[in-house]
Amino acid sequence: MGIKDPEARRAYQKEYAQRNKEKAYAKVKEWRAANPEAWKEQRQRYAKKHPDTISAKRKRWRNKNIEQVKVIEREASKVYRTLNRAKVKINKAAYAKRNSHIVNAAVSRRRAAKLKQTPVWVGAEEAWLIKEIYDLARLRTKMHGFSWHVDHVIPLKGTLVSGLHVPSNLQVIPANENIRKYNKHEVG
Repeated sequence: MGIKDPEARRAYQKEYAQRNKEKAYAKVKEWRAANPEAWKEQRQRYAKKHPDTISAKRKRWRNKNIEQVKVIEREASKVYRTLNRAKVKINKAAYAKRNSHIVNAAVSRRRAAKLKQTPVWVGAEEAWLIKEIYDLARLRTKMHGFSWHVDHVIPLKGTLVSGLHVPSNLQVIPANENIRKYNKHEVG
Protein backbone atom coordinates (compact mmCIF):
# COMPACT_ATOMS: atom_id res chain seq x y z
CA MET A 1 0.00 0.00 0.00
CA GLY A 2 2.75 2.52 0.74
CA ILE A 3 3.37 5.21 3.30
CA LYS A 4 0.75 7.97 3.27
CA ASP A 5 2.49 10.50 5.56
CA PRO A 6 4.78 12.62 3.27
CA GLU A 7 7.38 13.18 6.01
CA ALA A 8 7.58 9.48 6.83
CA ARG A 9 7.73 8.61 3.10
CA ARG A 10 10.61 11.06 2.59
CA ALA A 11 12.48 9.64 5.58
CA TYR A 12 11.96 6.07 4.31
CA GLN A 13 13.12 7.00 0.78
CA LYS A 14 16.23 8.70 2.17
CA GLU A 15 17.06 5.70 4.35
CA TYR A 16 16.40 3.32 1.43
CA ALA A 17 18.68 5.36 -0.86
CA GLN A 18 21.45 5.24 1.76
CA ARG A 19 21.18 1.44 2.00
CA ASN A 20 20.98 0.88 -1.79
CA LYS A 21 23.16 3.65 -3.25
CA GLU A 22 24.00 1.97 -6.58
CA LYS A 23 20.44 0.80 -7.22
CA ALA A 24 18.95 4.17 -6.26
CA TYR A 25 21.42 6.13 -8.36
CA ALA A 26 20.81 3.82 -11.33
CA LYS A 27 17.09 4.61 -11.08
CA VAL A 28 17.82 8.35 -10.91
CA LYS A 29 20.10 8.09 -13.95
CA GLU A 30 17.46 6.13 -15.81
CA TRP A 31 14.81 8.77 -15.03
CA ARG A 32 17.17 11.59 -16.11
CA ALA A 33 17.87 9.83 -19.42
CA ALA A 34 14.14 9.24 -20.02
CA ASN A 35 13.11 12.80 -19.03
CA PRO A 36 15.83 15.22 -20.21
CA GLU A 37 13.49 18.23 -20.40
CA ALA A 38 12.08 17.66 -16.91
CA TRP A 39 15.64 17.13 -15.58
CA LYS A 40 16.76 20.39 -17.21
CA GLU A 41 13.82 22.30 -15.68
CA GLN A 42 14.53 20.74 -12.29
CA ARG A 43 18.19 21.85 -12.45
CA GLN A 44 17.18 25.37 -13.51
CA ARG A 45 14.65 25.67 -10.65
CA TYR A 46 17.30 24.49 -8.18
CA ALA A 47 19.89 26.93 -9.60
CA LYS A 48 17.47 29.87 -9.25
CA LYS A 49 16.56 28.84 -5.72
CA HIS A 50 20.15 28.16 -4.55
CA PRO A 51 22.61 30.40 -6.50
CA ASP A 52 25.14 30.49 -3.64
CA THR A 53 25.25 26.69 -3.41
CA ILE A 54 25.77 26.38 -7.17
CA SER A 55 28.51 29.03 -7.10
CA ALA A 56 30.30 27.31 -4.20
CA LYS A 57 30.02 23.93 -5.96
CA ARG A 58 31.53 25.38 -9.15
CA LYS A 59 34.39 26.98 -7.20
CA ARG A 60 35.14 23.69 -5.42
CA TRP A 61 35.12 21.84 -8.75
CA ARG A 62 37.41 24.46 -10.35
CA ASN A 63 39.85 24.28 -7.44
CA LYS A 64 39.88 20.47 -7.53
CA ASN A 65 40.31 20.31 -11.32
CA ILE A 66 42.60 23.29 -11.93
CA GLU A 67 44.62 21.56 -14.67
CA GLN A 68 41.48 20.53 -16.53
CA VAL A 69 40.12 24.08 -16.18
CA LYS A 70 43.35 25.50 -17.64
CA VAL A 71 43.08 23.17 -20.64
CA ILE A 72 39.41 24.06 -21.18
CA GLU A 73 40.11 27.80 -20.91
CA ARG A 74 43.14 27.56 -23.21
CA GLU A 75 41.03 25.77 -25.84
CA ALA A 76 38.16 28.27 -25.48
CA SER A 77 40.64 31.13 -25.81
CA LYS A 78 42.15 29.56 -28.93
CA VAL A 79 38.69 29.19 -30.51
CA TYR A 80 37.79 32.80 -29.60
CA ARG A 81 41.04 34.12 -31.10
CA THR A 82 40.46 32.11 -34.28
CA LEU A 83 36.88 33.38 -34.68
CA ASN A 84 37.70 37.00 -33.77
CA ARG A 85 41.12 37.61 -35.33
CA ALA A 86 40.47 41.25 -36.28
CA LYS A 87 39.01 42.13 -32.88
CA VAL A 88 41.92 40.43 -31.06
CA LYS A 89 44.44 42.27 -33.24
CA ILE A 90 42.80 45.65 -32.51
CA ASN A 91 42.68 44.88 -28.76
CA LYS A 92 46.35 43.81 -28.72
CA ALA A 93 47.41 46.98 -30.52
CA ALA A 94 45.36 49.15 -28.14
CA TYR A 95 46.88 47.36 -25.13
CA ALA A 96 50.41 47.76 -26.51
CA LYS A 97 49.80 51.47 -27.07
CA ARG A 98 48.40 52.01 -23.55
CA ASN A 99 51.06 49.85 -21.88
CA SER A 100 54.17 50.27 -24.01
CA HIS A 101 56.40 50.17 -20.93
CA ILE A 102 55.00 46.74 -19.94
CA VAL A 103 55.32 45.42 -23.51
CA ASN A 104 58.90 46.74 -23.84
CA ALA A 105 59.88 45.22 -20.50
CA ALA A 106 58.40 41.87 -21.54
CA VAL A 107 60.18 41.95 -24.92
CA SER A 108 63.50 42.72 -23.23
CA ARG A 109 62.90 40.03 -20.61
CA ARG A 110 62.22 37.51 -23.39
CA ARG A 111 65.30 38.59 -25.36
CA ALA A 112 67.45 38.41 -22.22
CA ALA A 113 66.05 34.99 -21.35
CA LYS A 114 66.75 33.81 -24.87
CA LEU A 115 70.34 34.95 -24.48
CA LYS A 116 70.35 33.44 -20.97
CA GLN A 117 71.25 36.83 -19.50
CA THR A 118 68.61 36.97 -16.73
CA PRO A 119 69.97 35.47 -13.51
CA VAL A 120 67.83 33.11 -11.43
CA TRP A 121 67.93 35.46 -8.45
CA VAL A 122 65.91 38.13 -10.31
CA GLY A 123 62.65 38.04 -8.36
CA ALA A 124 59.42 39.97 -8.26
CA GLU A 125 61.02 43.11 -6.80
CA GLU A 126 63.69 43.32 -9.52
CA ALA A 127 61.08 42.56 -12.21
CA TRP A 128 58.96 45.43 -10.86
CA LEU A 129 61.99 47.77 -10.95
CA ILE A 130 62.72 46.77 -14.55
CA LYS A 131 59.11 47.51 -15.52
CA GLU A 132 59.35 50.90 -13.78
CA ILE A 133 62.53 51.74 -15.73
CA TYR A 134 60.67 51.03 -18.99
CA ASP A 135 57.79 53.18 -17.73
CA LEU A 136 60.28 56.02 -17.06
CA ALA A 137 61.49 55.80 -20.68
CA ARG A 138 57.88 56.07 -21.88
CA LEU A 139 57.22 59.07 -19.63
CA ARG A 140 60.39 60.87 -20.75
CA THR A 141 59.43 60.29 -24.39
CA LYS A 142 56.01 61.81 -23.70
CA MET A 143 57.46 64.77 -21.73
CA HIS A 144 60.36 65.73 -24.01
CA GLY A 145 58.79 65.00 -27.38
CA PHE A 146 61.63 62.75 -28.62
CA SER A 147 62.29 59.07 -28.11
CA TRP A 148 64.05 57.65 -25.04
CA HIS A 149 65.31 54.07 -24.77
CA VAL A 150 66.21 51.73 -21.95
CA ASP A 151 69.86 50.88 -22.47
CA HIS A 152 71.88 48.03 -21.02
CA VAL A 153 75.02 49.73 -19.67
CA ILE A 154 76.95 46.53 -20.32
CA PRO A 155 75.27 45.14 -23.48
CA LEU A 156 73.57 41.74 -23.44
CA LYS A 157 75.55 40.76 -26.55
CA GLY A 158 78.68 42.83 -26.19
CA THR A 159 81.81 42.18 -28.26
CA LEU A 160 84.18 42.15 -25.27
CA VAL A 161 81.85 41.57 -22.32
CA SER A 162 78.17 40.69 -21.88
CA GLY A 163 75.96 42.10 -19.15
CA LEU A 164 72.88 40.90 -17.35
CA HIS A 165 69.24 41.95 -17.62
CA VAL A 166 69.02 43.40 -14.09
CA PRO A 167 67.95 46.86 -12.81
CA SER A 168 71.51 47.93 -11.96
CA ASN A 169 72.56 47.38 -15.60
CA LEU A 170 69.74 49.51 -17.07
CA GLN A 171 69.66 53.23 -17.80
CA VAL A 172 67.23 55.53 -19.60
CA ILE A 173 68.98 57.54 -22.33
CA PRO A 174 67.89 59.38 -25.49
CA ALA A 175 67.25 57.01 -28.40
CA ASN A 176 69.93 58.55 -30.66
CA GLU A 177 72.61 57.92 -27.98
CA ASN A 178 71.44 54.33 -27.51
CA ILE A 179 71.48 53.70 -31.28
CA ARG A 180 74.94 55.28 -31.57
CA LYS A 181 76.23 53.20 -28.65
CA TYR A 182 74.86 49.95 -30.19
CA ASN A 183 76.39 47.01 -28.25
CA LYS A 184 79.74 48.53 -27.41
CA HIS A 185 81.06 48.95 -23.90
CA GLU A 186 84.11 50.92 -22.85
CA VAL A 187 86.19 48.65 -20.64
CA GLY A 188 88.12 50.93 -18.32
